[in-house]
Amino acid sequence: MLPLVADWLGLPALAGAATRILAATMLAFLGMFVVMPPLIRWLRAQKLGESGAKGEGAALVDAMREGKKGTPTMGGLGIVACIGLATLLCADLSETRPWLLLLVLLGFAALGYSDDRVKMFRDARGMSSGSKLVLQVLLALGCGLGLWLVGQHDARTLLAGHAPAGFPYGFYEKELGGELYLVRLAIDQLAFPLIPVEHALALGWLLVPWVAFVTISCANAVNFTDGMDGLAAGTVFIAALAFAVIAYLVSRVDAADHLQALYVSGGQEVAVFCAAMAGACLGFLWFNAPPARVFMGDTGSQALGAGLGVAAAATKQELLFLLIGAVFVAEAGSVLIQKLVFKATKHRPQGGRRVFRCAPLHHHFQYLGWPETTIVVRFWIIAAICALLALVTLRLR
Repeated sequence: MLPLVADWLGLPALAGAATRILAATMLAFLGMFVVMPPLIRWLRAQKLGESGAKGEGAALVDAMREGKKGTPTMGGLGIVACIGLATLLCADLSETRPWLLLLVLLGFAALGYSDDRVKMFRDARGMSSGSKLVLQVLLALGCGLGLWLVGQHDARTLLAGHAPAGFPYGFYEKELGGELYLVRLAIDQLAFPLIPVEHALALGWLLVPWVAFVTISCANAVNFTDGMDGLAAGTVFIAALAFAVIAYLVSRVDAADHLQALYVSGGQEVAVFCAAMAGACLGFLWFNAPPARVFMGDTGSQALGAGLGVAAAATKQELLFLLIGAVFVAEAGSVLIQKLVFKATKHRPQGGRRVFRCAPLHHHFQYLGWPETTIVVRFWIIAAICALLALVTLRLR
């Protein structure tokens, strides 16, 4: 089946995976310049803007938020629209994985949109953490079940007649360009960085809650990161670009064989989605660069984080996300550490102890006197270095 962009233009040459990945990046990037200006005007007209200080005791953070009061939020609607359009036009829609990625993107965007509206019109703190977590779990479990079913389908259809004799279940033999390649098919395994695929752990049905955990963790980690102009968009751009490269490599039996990585049939469609995500985030930075004309809100941050989490699970590189998304991990980790330590020590006479001046981590550096743009650019640099290191680890198995 030809992707829509190749079918509509009558150019079968556009059906190649590398071409479609580049096309998705450009379509999502350019689409942002079409979508965002009218969306920003509409958000202003509807008074859907930043609510300002939350009065939670962090004076510097409240002052920053008060200075950005009224700036349109929910710009994530434009990001999600452009990712969705680029994916639908450039992906092979006969594959299941792009549909799963789009569904989780839309589901978490809808959840984030609801949270944004609560923050604006009811309670500045947003939806209750319990109700939000329940909805996240339901969405993520559905995606985990979808990925498990896709893996089982691949095993049934690809291994029949192509499983080499004498090898454990899951190994797949394929001829490409006159060369015979032997790879381990991605079914339900958990792969470990720096370790060959024969040591990947088969999770079975436990893949479903595992994918749910990864998805929810990534969604919340990106949400925590979204606190300064350009910070979340820039770091997601870098992570999505890294996963686009990984997804393309593991979709090829020759590259998977060479890298000793799990072979993901249809992984090139995950690469198309990640490329669209990268292009949309890069386009969003044009409008979100300091001083921001629009914020992505939870509508964007939750959707992008969940999309990255599912892309990591679909390419069997969940643990590599710890390095590719090191900034997200540090941001979420700072919040968790701050809360746990404070609760454990709150009965002291002098009150609860704080490990950081303020959490998430970017606010800690704000309290140390770093300007906002310095924090953002330095976090981008760290994210880029970590993403490059993660790509290097693929070759070190």
